[in-house]
Amino acid sequence: MRKNEHFCRMKITLVISVYKDVEALTAVLRTAALQTFNDFDIIISQDCDSDCFDQLLEAYQGKLKIKHLQQSDEGFLKNRMLNKAIKEAASDKMVFIDGDCILHPHFIEQYERCINPGVICMGRRIDLDPVTTHMIKSGKTIYPGFFSMIKNKTTRVEESFYLPRLSQRFHSIPKLLGCNMGWHRSDLIKLNGFDEDYNYPGYGEDTDMAWRAQMAGIGVFSVRYKAIQYHLDHERPNREKEVSKSQLLFEEKKKCSDFRCLNGLEKLQ
Repeated sequence: MRKNEHFCRMKITLVISVYKDVEALTAVLRTAALQTFNDFDIIISQDCDSDCFDQLLEAYQGKLKIKHLQQSDEGFLKNRMLNKAIKEAASDKMVFIDGDCILHPHFIEQYERCINPGVICMGRRIDLDPVTTHMIKSGKTIYPGFFSMIKNKTTRVEESFYLPRLSQRFHSIPKLLGCNMGWHRSDLIKLNGFDEDYNYPGYGEDTDMAWRAQMAGIGVFSVRYKAIQYHLDHERPNREKEVSKSQLLFEEKKKCSDFRCLNGLEKLQ
């Protein structure tokens, strides 16, 4: 696949943040190929320059419209990659997920309907159990069954109910998750994109963005029970120290009361 390949204008762009988990991305792309809405392109936003996904992406050439972006592996620089994805996207409607989150068949359809200028679309996720995750990553099943999730002790199973007509009156204001959010490009540009000063995992591309969006007068729209996402189980390292450093950075940034980050899409320093 040509990594600098350009595509015609699309209605929506799906940005998938990845590192090196080929099995997980394989599962994600299986569900991307089964979407009910297909006028979308995909940006694989890889925070390293490994060739581990080359064979997988080659297999989807002609089936999905995919652009593969990479950068040298110099630590956790996810936000830098997200800004690159904003610049390369073929749509003004953008959805951001992680490469270990598989998508309900109506996921893209609902985001395409819900994303508008002036609001962030915020979704939730179901955290799959190890047994169900193994079934999906091994290719034995594509989607988890409701009762098997309960049996295997998947958490937040209630998030799997597809209720597209549910009124916003029944939603509390959700927390922004970097793995399931939709933006209009104009709002991302208004904020100057993602703040690249956050270079530790676990904090930054969501909490910081939610605060700056609120400062800028950007509203929120819940896509809970609409844009459903299943998070594959994996080992979770202790990131307490890293998160604490990012939280301290966040508190310092709030003192300036500026919704534009300096180290973002355009360097303002």
